[in-house]
Amino acid sequence: MTMQPEESFARVLDLELKRAERYRIFISMIVFDLSLVREITNGGAESAIDGTVELIRKNIREIDNVVAMSDCRVGLLFPETPRQGAEIVSKRLTELIRSYISALVKSDLGELIPLEMVSYPDAAGAKSMSSYLEELLASKKN
Repeated sequence: MTMQPEESFARVLDLELKRAERYRIFISMIVFDLSLVREITNGGAESAIDGTVELIRKNIREIDNVVAMSDCRVGLLFPETPRQGAEIVSKRLTELIRSYISALVKSDLGELIPLEMVSYPDAAGAKSMSSYLEELLASKKN
């Protein structure tokens, strides 16, 4: 049985979270919601998402992880990165993604690109990293 990319991402997230808890180091995760791509590409969403993942992969560190998730979401995991660092990266990547998608559809992408960000340890996040992992694993069982 082959592991799906999202399941592999959940496994890496679980291991990195355990490592962060044990050694008291930072870890952050960003999930971009690119469902707008489905609406504006007229059926080319999968190709656009794959291109976005490749663009992101070229613009992050080797130790970071990126994966195309279900429902036009792209997940990124940043080991040893506090929330402030993830916020900086998210702004840079949002502009790269916006430019890439605008070039694909040959139109200025004026919409916001929604994202979720969780970090460990972080009291400012809407939900904890472990609860996000639980949700991710639960969604794979359904």
